[in-house]
Amino acid sequence: MALPFGLGAAVSVGLYKLQNENNIPFSSFLLFLGVAMAITAFPVLARILAELKLLRTRVGVITMSAGLLNDCVAWVLLALVVALLNSSGGLEALYVFLTTAAFALFLIIFIAPLYRRLAIKTGSFEHGPSPFLMAVTMLLVLISAFVTDIIGVHPIFGGFLAGVIIPHDHDLAIKITEKIEDIVNIVFLPLYFTLSGLKTQIGLLNTGEVWGYVILVIFLACFGKIVGCAIAARVTGLTTRESLTIGFLMSCKGLVELIVLNIGHDAGVLNDQIFVIMVVMALITTFMTTPTVMWLYPEWYQKLSAERFVNPEFEEDSVDIDKKDPSVLGTSRLEPDQYFSLVTMLNRIDTVPSMMALIRLLKQDPLAPEHYNKSRLDIHALRLLELTQRASDIMKIQDLRETQKQDPVLNVLRTFTSLIGIESLQTRLDFRTPSEYISTVSDYSESVSADMVLLPWVSNNHVPVQQQEVNPMDQHAAADWKSYPVSDADFAASAYAITHATVGLFIDRGFGHVQDGNPRSQRNFQIIVPITHGGADDRAALLFALRLYVKADVLVLKSTLGESSTTYATKESIQHTLNTASALHTSDDSLIQGLFTSSIVSSVVFRSVKQSANVSEYSTLLDSLETPLGKHDLVVLGRSISASNAASLPAYTPTPLEGGSSSNSPYSRGFKSALGNTAYQILSAGTLASLVVIQAPASDALHPTDA
Repeated sequence: MALPFGLGAAVSVGLYKLQNENNIPFSSFLLFLGVAMAITAFPVLARILAELKLLRTRVGVITMSAGLLNDCVAWVLLALVVALLNSSGGLEALYVFLTTAAFALFLIIFIAPLYRRLAIKTGSFEHGPSPFLMAVTMLLVLISAFVTDIIGVHPIFGGFLAGVIIPHDHDLAIKITEKIEDIVNIVFLPLYFTLSGLKTQIGLLNTGEVWGYVILVIFLACFGKIVGCAIAARVTGLTTRESLTIGFLMSCKGLVELIVLNIGHDAGVLNDQIFVIMVVMALITTFMTTPTVMWLYPEWYQKLSAERFVNPEFEEDSVDIDKKDPSVLGTSRLEPDQYFSLVTMLNRIDTVPSMMALIRLLKQDPLAPEHYNKSRLDIHALRLLELTQRASDIMKIQDLRETQKQDPVLNVLRTFTSLIGIESLQTRLDFRTPSEYISTVSDYSESVSADMVLLPWVSNNHVPVQQQEVNPMDQHAAADWKSYPVSDADFAASAYAITHATVGLFIDRGFGHVQDGNPRSQRNFQIIVPITHGGADDRAALLFALRLYVKADVLVLKSTLGESSTTYATKESIQHTLNTASALHTSDDSLIQGLFTSSIVSSVVFRSVKQSANVSEYSTLLDSLETPLGKHDLVVLGRSISASNAASLPAYTPTPLEGGSSSNSPYSRGFKSALGNTAYQILSAGTLASLVVIQAPASDALHPTDA
């Protein structure tokens, strides 16, 4: 803060002459300009770091720490400046400042413990703030603001001090913010900006001298922060690019600067012309931050910096790096038979039961004989929360580690995996916009060299239409929204854009959900693997289903022009197939012949079904089932669609269903291009079973098959 404060003090000489008003002491004007130039908008800074995915980088951690300290010091200095402004002499200013400090100590020593006891008594820590606690909180804020106004400092400091004493245990401060932020964002902030805009008279920038000061103030504001922070960062060992990035981030002014300028304008320190100059500076320094940081610190350099941090001997010039490729950082992989790494996304709580059911099936039996597959199961759970414009999100971002620790979804998953004996669970919580969910999963899965990305998908129509209970009053309106929104098909298409690992889209239609009074409802179920098109996707689906066979019966179906036949897989052939790295690269026939070698009945069955005339392949396979598919059954199938075929389909237009199904389908042709023809037919036919639609990695999909 020293360099920008000094530059602010220097430019205050010229601005004080330009203001040409002697009713404000120059010392007060100098201090105020120094503070205004040294401020960093911490809330805006946190949001920028979150949007640019920098929170977990070295640059992000250092900037957050520096910004928080800068913010605290700036508010203390601003309180001192306002005390000086509202006093007639130095002794009176000292009295105002000491009285403010005494009031702050009174709140911290006496009021804070009482407030904590009230929160405990009302159960606000466990169940969120009660109405009574909220009433006390609002009253405390108003009284505190009133007292600081009487003392001689701005009322905003009273609100600030009231916020300081709110306990952060069990995210109480965040929950209180969530209660009041909507009314603040909808009513008070627009009014505040409207009043601030009314004070800003752009027409006062009417001379060359004034515009010269505008340019000078902007230059000094940027120069002070960028150079000061960059030098400090460079001295501590950061690279030049990282140091400049920190400097530009710290130069962000944002809403905090506007609040400070309004305080100065109301106190008479700034006249209308100087106020406009400073507002223009605040706006430009804020707007320039994001694009400049994106250019200085792109994604490829973030990963290069992470590699350098892990390996200090790493040299940037020693590796040929494509600067447009974000995947420059990878991790060394173990042998394929040593572990199975799975990345999943938990952005909705209603996906947790079904994902837990699948994870339980993937868990290998520790009591199995030594020659059976006991590869370690590594689970990477990404908890992605939507990044909104709410202040509570910024508070959660400020203490991301505590937010992740307290997250109920991740806590449930941690307990569950511990109970069933999962060897390795890695959890991560991030804030992202919905459009960035898939890209975040893709980048993370690539960084951990995941074998599979399994994405749960619970849409607004995941229960078949005929099972939904619709209010008769709403039945007419319901007919207009039965179809899936376009965003759902977009989500599926974006998920399958991940090509470095096997991708599974888990369409949950009740799998894993247990009804009250029927705890055995999910114990007897079957896993169906229809092989309709052949190729890498169908092979990947079969291999995934084999990992579930220990706790369920697996039925592999394939149509044939010859006679129907049934063969079985032995445990030895299953383990050999799973432990063979080239299983996904072989042909369909070779994989099936090497896997299903026995006529002795087992839980993994291959049934070759004779194709019926004038009946679709899927209908032939479905008709061969001895029992109809229920909501606790699971269909694992390959996506089996090429990019050329997907591009040729007209997206998002209703079409009659194949196989005699009703044309009033909730599924559009967009789903056919995203999920593949077989999955589209299963969904359109109203099948109750849940689906896992598998796509093999792009490198594996290039291998020829004998389908």
